[in-house]
Amino acid sequence: MQNMPMNSNILTLLHFARQQELTLVAELKDVERNAIGTPGAWAAKDFLANIMRWKELHTQKLAAAKRGDVPPSWRGMDEIHQVNSQTFTAYQTHTFEEIEQESEQIFNAFIAQVEAMSEEELNDPHYYPWQEGERLRGGVLNYGLFSPCEQLTTFSLQQGHRQFAFQLQESLVEVVRASGLPAEGVGVTIYNLACFYAKNGLPEKALSLLPEALKRRPTLLEWSRRDSDLASLHSNPAFQALFNDPVLLSQVPVSELILPQDLYASMSKDAPPFVIDVRGSAEYAAGHIAGAINIPLGQLESKLAQIPQDRLVVTYCNMHHPIESRGEKAAAQLRGKGYQVQTLSDGYPNWEAQGLPVEEAPQKHPVYIQERITDAN
Repeated sequence: MQNMPMNSNILTLLHFARQQELTLVAELKDVERNAIGTPGAWAAKDFLANIMRWKELHTQKLAAAKRGDVPPSWRGMDEIHQVNSQTFTAYQTHTFEEIEQESEQIFNAFIAQVEAMSEEELNDPHYYPWQEGERLRGGVLNYGLFSPCEQLTTFSLQQGHRQFAFQLQESLVEVVRASGLPAEGVGVTIYNLACFYAKNGLPEKALSLLPEALKRRPTLLEWSRRDSDLASLHSNPAFQALFNDPVLLSQVPVSELILPQDLYASMSKDAPPFVIDVRGSAEYAAGHIAGAINIPLGQLESKLAQIPQDRLVVTYCNMHHPIESRGEKAAAQLRGKGYQVQTLSDGYPNWEAQGLPVEEAPQKHPVYIQERITDAN
């Protein structure tokens, strides 16, 4: 797939995920098909309904973009959990067969909409200004490929379909390797397979994958020390040896953090830090550090002239994924340009939890309600 246009590769990946759904459905027993789930313990039909709903939402997003409208955006974990809860409730009384039929219809509409998008529309991070420097294909792959595979794996392990779960995860890495996605995206997928092995009693397999994963995505090296999914490896000499690899260490950006209380205290000085909120404009509008300016991560390179070089710069986001967060990525970019820069520890949620000053701004466009690292696009 590597020499094919990116959109063709994306379609191949989406069909792969759909085939995994169909394969699992075909293997389900009647008792699994007829099971009724609860909010805390989903049944098969609840997983399939959730997968289906996110494809439907992204079909709508792509269609809105194609019309020239500003489409929905789903950033916060609270928003995502709300969609999941709403979907569970909406489909609780549907039969398994009804969800099967609707899933097929929605998948076909999803594929048709992806096919209608040009290479530039899906893959150029600056094609749509409201994407704020992020590729539209990101959501397509997250909710058309990575999230479905993760949910199918979760269900399979819960129900004892261990062989299916292993085959799915291993096949996912194979198809992503061949997809033409950037090396960093492939690295995340390999890293997640290593975590899967580590959690499921195969530490040697996990260790065999980590060097490649970390070379493709060096920022994951420091995170791997703290990753609970890799807890079974942390005392292993082979794992510890990774942190003595000079080539790998040379590629890892330094992440300098500042605590909320320390940032707040420094803001009253004669030369306070220049604070940048690198989240999207809608996230910024919903609430941000008082006095922070909004430069989304994808726009940072084009707005360097707005950032003073004679002051400490502090970047922040929501930091859902430490080491891989937008705030730390922004800091690494600026540090490479010669700025003195730190990142707010645990991001805006931590600042807000400390009761420190926040403010809101008018939203430029509505945010409609629409987990492991999935930024592999």
